[in-house]
Amino acid sequence: MSLKLDEHFLCTYFPTMLDRNAGTWFKTLRPGSIYHFGQLKYLFLTNFMQLRKYKGDSHSIIGCKQKEGESVREYFTRFTNATLDVPSHDEGLIAGAFTWGLLPDPLSQKLMGKKP
Repeated sequence: MSLKLDEHFLCTYFPTMLDRNAGTWFKTLRPGSIYHFGQLKYLFLTNFMQLRKYKGDSHSIIGCKQKEGESVREYFTRFTNATLDVPSHDEGLIAGAFTWGLLPDPLSQKLMGKKP
């Protein structure tokens, strides 16, 4: 089967961009077993998919709560990191979730306002 020029280029130079685990994986492929770049791409992605970083959602933000003994600064840092994993989020949700996740203390009561 003949490859298009673009596919031939991709199949030829793709391996040169791989290092460590990816390079080792590529060398385990049987010669002549790949017929087009789409097939190579599929095999690569399915092999390394588990290494992809998890993208959170609004539940991961809402579920982030201050732990016993954790300072507000530590909680803020952990909460901020959790929001970075969420591709798009509402600023109102972020502010509400942060406040809701605080342990009861004078700061959280001040942020939430007076209790009804």
